[in-house]
Amino acid sequence: MIKIGLLSFSDGRERVHNNLTPNIEASAEQIREKLEKSGEIQVVSGQEIIWRHSQAREQAQFVAGQGVDGTILNVPVFAFPNLARIACQFAQSPFLAFSPLFGGLPGLGGMLGSSCALEQVGIPCDKVYGSWDDEDVMQDLLVFCRTAHAINGLRGRVLGLIGGRSIGMVTGEASPDLYNSVFGLDVDHIDQLEIVRRSPQVAQEDVDRAYHWLESQVKSIEFDDKKLTPDTLKDQLRTYFATKSIIEERELDFVAVKCHYEMSEYYFTQCLGAAFMNDPYDWDGKKEPFVFACEADADAAVTMQILKLLSGKPVIFTDLRHYDDQEDVMVLCNCGAMSTWYTRQSDDPSENLKEVSLVPVIEKYGGNGCHVKYIAGESQMTFARLFRQDGQYHMTIFTGTTQKFPEEKMQETCPAWPHLYTKLSVPSKILIPYLGSNHIHCVAGDYVAELVKFCELKGIVAEVF
Repeated sequence: MIKIGLLSFSDGRERVHNNLTPNIEASAEQIREKLEKSGEIQVVSGQEIIWRHSQAREQAQFVAGQGVDGTILNVPVFAFPNLARIACQFAQSPFLAFSPLFGGLPGLGGMLGSSCALEQVGIPCDKVYGSWDDEDVMQDLLVFCRTAHAINGLRGRVLGLIGGRSIGMVTGEASPDLYNSVFGLDVDHIDQLEIVRRSPQVAQEDVDRAYHWLESQVKSIEFDDKKLTPDTLKDQLRTYFATKSIIEERELDFVAVKCHYEMSEYYFTQCLGAAFMNDPYDWDGKKEPFVFACEADADAAVTMQILKLLSGKPVIFTDLRHYDDQEDVMVLCNCGAMSTWYTRQSDDPSENLKEVSLVPVIEKYGGNGCHVKYIAGESQMTFARLFRQDGQYHMTIFTGTTQKFPEEKMQETCPAWPHLYTKLSVPSKILIPYLGSNHIHCVAGDYVAELVKFCELKGIVAEVF
C-alpha cells in the first residue's frame, strides 16, 4: 500500500484563516477520498491546517513520522508561501502542490506561490491545478503517488548480489557507490557457494511439498531420465529454498543471482527461483512478488524493483532474442527467468500454471534441472531498462503488446525457454541502436508517465520511444 502525506495550508492571519477553514477542509477531504478510492493509496493527513510557523514544523514532522512516501500540499486558497517552505524542511519528499479549479478563491495563486517558493531554493515540487471532473487531474496525482512510493521504496533497501559478474556481461555489473548515491541502495555481496552449502540442509518435507504441488499444477513435467529426473528436480527445488533462506537471514529486499556458470554448469540452473520468486504465489500460497534478476545483472534488479514498486505486479526479466519481420514482433526469451503469472495473469495459480511445462535444461549447460517453459498471454506491457553511459544513468522506456502464437513457433528460437512475442510501440530499427543492454524488463500495464517522473526526480536521462 502506498502511503501519502497530506498537509493543508492557509492564510497566516487567524481571522482570515478561520473564514477559509471550511474550504480547506473540503479540499483535503476530496483529495483523501479520491486517492483512497483507487485502492492503491492510504492518505495520512496532518492534524491541523497550517497557518502558523510552529504548525508548519509540527504537522510536517507528524506526517513524515507516519512513514509516508511523499507529500501533497493542499493549497485551495492564497496560503502564505513561506509556510510551505518551512514545512518542507521536515516533510517527506517528493512534493506536489494541488489546488482545485474554483474561481471564488485565489487557490491557483496560492498553489503557485507555495510551489515556486520551494523551487526557488532547489526543492522540486509538482504543480496540479484543475477540476476533479478532469480525469487528467486524478491521473497526475496517481502518477505522483506511485513515483513517490518507488523513490522512497528504494531508500535504505538492500540488493543481494549472489555471485559475481556472469559470462562477461559488464552491462550488468554492480556499482555500489552509484546505487547508494542515486537510489539510496546498499549492495550485499554473497557467494553462490552459500546456495550449494545450504541446499542439503533443506527439510525433505519442504522439498516434497513443493515437488507434489508442481506435479499437480503444471501442464507437464518432461522427464528425460538424464538432466530432468524426479531427483534432479527435487535438488533444484532445494536451491530455491536455500536462496530463500539467504534472503530471509540477510534481510535482502531483492536479489540478482549469477547462475552462469558455476550453478548452471556444475549444479542446477536457477530457473525455478527466477520464475517463482517473481511470482505472486508458490507452493506455500499467495505471497508478494520478490524481484529475482538473473545473471547477476544488478541494473536489471534495480530496474525490476522500480517497476514492481510502481505497479505492485510481478516483473519480467528477459533477453532480446530477435526481430521477426514476417510477424512484425520482437521475440523475447530467456533461459527461465520469467514469472509464470504472465501466462494468463490470473489470481488463481492453477489457471496460470496449466500453460507451463517444466522441461530439461538444454545441453549447452552442463548442469541439471528444468527450464520453465511457456508463451506469455496477450497484454499491454511497459518495458524499461536502466543503463549507464560514461557514469550517467539513462533509462530506455517503451511499450508493447504481447501476442499469443502456437507453441510450434518456439522451435524458431529455443523451445525450452519462456517466450514473449511483442508488437512494439516503436520500430525495432529505431529502438535497437539506443538500447543499453541485451536484457530488458517489463510489467503489465502502462507506467510510462511514472517512469518518466521517476527519472526526472532522480536525475536520470529518460529515453522514451
